[in-house]
Amino acid sequence: MRKQLIVLLVFLLGIFTFADVTNYDIKKVEIVNNREVPYEVVLSAMKSKEGKKYITENMISDYKAIKNLKSVDDVAIYPTAYDNGIKLVVDITENPNAKKILEEQGIIPLSERDKVDTTLVISDVQVIGNKHMPLTDIKALIPVKAGEYFSKNKIVEGHKNLIESGYFRDVIPDVIKTKNGVKVVYNVLENPVINGINIIGNTVYSTPELMEVIKTQPGKVFNINTIREDRDKIMQKYQDDGYVLAEVTDIGLNPNLELEIYLSEGVVRNIELKKMVTKQKGARRMATDDVLKTKKYVIERELEFHENQIFNAKNYDATVANLMRLGHFKNVKYEVRDIPGDPDGRDIILLLDEERTAMLQGAISYGSEIGLMGTLSIKDTNWKGKGQELGFTFEKSNKDYTSFSIDFYDPWIKDTDRISWGWSLYKNEYEDTDSAIFRKVDTIGGRVSIGKGLSKYVRLGLGTKLEYVTEKPDNSYFTYNEYGQRVWKDYYNSDKTRKLAEGLDDKYYIWSIFPSITYDSRNHYWNPTAGIFAKLQLEAGYANGYKGDAFGNVTGEFRTYHRGLFKNNIFAYRVVGGIMTDSTKEGQRFWVGGGNSLRGYDGGFFKGTQKLVGNIENRTQINDILGFVVFFDIGRAWNYHGRDLTYDHNARFAKKIGTTAGVGLRLNTPIGPLRFDFGWPVGDKMSNDGMQFYFNMGQSF
Repeated sequence: MRKQLIVLLVFLLGIFTFADVTNYDIKKVEIVNNREVPYEVVLSAMKSKEGKKYITENMISDYKAIKNLKSVDDVAIYPTAYDNGIKLVVDITENPNAKKILEEQGIIPLSERDKVDTTLVISDVQVIGNKHMPLTDIKALIPVKAGEYFSKNKIVEGHKNLIESGYFRDVIPDVIKTKNGVKVVYNVLENPVINGINIIGNTVYSTPELMEVIKTQPGKVFNINTIREDRDKIMQKYQDDGYVLAEVTDIGLNPNLELEIYLSEGVVRNIELKKMVTKQKGARRMATDDVLKTKKYVIERELEFHENQIFNAKNYDATVANLMRLGHFKNVKYEVRDIPGDPDGRDIILLLDEERTAMLQGAISYGSEIGLMGTLSIKDTNWKGKGQELGFTFEKSNKDYTSFSIDFYDPWIKDTDRISWGWSLYKNEYEDTDSAIFRKVDTIGGRVSIGKGLSKYVRLGLGTKLEYVTEKPDNSYFTYNEYGQRVWKDYYNSDKTRKLAEGLDDKYYIWSIFPSITYDSRNHYWNPTAGIFAKLQLEAGYANGYKGDAFGNVTGEFRTYHRGLFKNNIFAYRVVGGIMTDSTKEGQRFWVGGGNSLRGYDGGFFKGTQKLVGNIENRTQINDILGFVVFFDIGRAWNYHGRDLTYDHNARFAKKIGTTAGVGLRLNTPIGPLRFDFGWPVGDKMSNDGMQFYFNMGQSF
């Protein structure tokens, strides 16, 4: 109500102010605040028109007429001085349902007028200014057609289409009234015609190779959209081939109207090695936190990208694989820095998160095979940061198992072409409760090896060893005959005399050489999740002692790993086979069973000169600490034909095959990865011992 009173007062004030004005013309009628009611609807209700004399009485009549429009709730008309005349300002207050009311009356509301105005017909559509672009191609982009009703939206759409086509620097639409309606004119300013194309900075690909992927060609009108597409296609070509730092630095026309495309392919100027910061903010820092333990040359020899070469992501990925395979690093990333004043050059910062490779391990465990066992180990797989392995291990169990070893291995001697070497000193004492002759086997020895990497994955090796072995029997199985000879208590000849026990308390030296060839593409040395490992080894040597003779053997191993059923789930497979001469000392023949071969049978349950074992594991890493394993093992050793008469598993492989299944836990601890396996014989069971428990370090394979 208050608003209506104000409007009325303004209207009356306008009348009184210009009440005596009669000689002025109406120069303009301006209608304001009408959002739906068209101009012509309001104007048609008024007597006051542009060009006519201003008459006060007409204002009152106009007020009443506009007020009576159903689409209008209220109106105020007030005159103002304008251009030596009068301007009538008609202030409209619309009915809230004005749009619906107008549509019922057959009148198009203003909100719909932008779409179609049936009061105006387009008589003609013209394009002015085109020199090279065919008129038909231009008009195909314009939705406005002669004979159609006027549509502001379509005119705007045509302008948008022409600009977005990329062929024009400017487009100005115009609407001209004609006798028959309106004429729509598009004034266009074309882009120039390209006289040639110059590609600057390309070395990876030739100019003809890059020209094959772009659409822009000499003699065509410059099109900004096509130029953008060409830029993206050039970049995509580089990206697809691994050149991820390449970029188009500039593109445009020179004064000769030649298109110039400038490339920066990303040349590596410097490679900086830096330790990755992994400590939490606020944590106490030490002087060594920013210092890499691994020597620079150990890292650099694994790099597949180099300074003054164009950076390639495929080479970087290969570098990461090389570094992760070493087992020295948890994570590898890189950062790129631009070089001021060098648009083509980049500095690469290689960030490395090092594993803890030096470990003092002490553990007490229990296994079905070895009983209660204590372990002490000092080991560094990256000794002095040189990539070398040096370790000392001592193990002792209550079942007369003792092991001592010192091991050294350098996988790549500095300043050589992939030459490796290593040595080992060891002493092992093992008790086999299932054997009468080999109740205790005591071995002390050493070995030296040298290798040559033929490639990243292939290596030739040659080693030699010297061992002294002492074999002690279980005396409860033997006695003496009347000749003072050791004989079996419970085994007789056909003449009912006890069988002679041969080679008891054998002591002998073994010397051998063993050439090998290895293929190793595993992504991690200790805990692989992908890749292949294969090794073929020959061994030839001589052993003295009881029936001493030359011997030989060949063994082969194949492992493979791949992703399993879901993330953090891995399938691992291994097949191990071997064959040796019958002249091989019995105590040196293949023993199958135990935590590293056939889980569910005791170590040495199967013996022989031939063996074949297969293992399948499904590994799930639950979190950073805990892992779960399901496994299945199959195989055996056969062709024993030895002098231990208590051994009763001498069936051939095809007739009696050991099969086991079980579960295991993998625990990552500060002292290293621990392995706990529980295995059971399944299928054709040859043992009644039931479940076997095994404890060891690291993965089984």
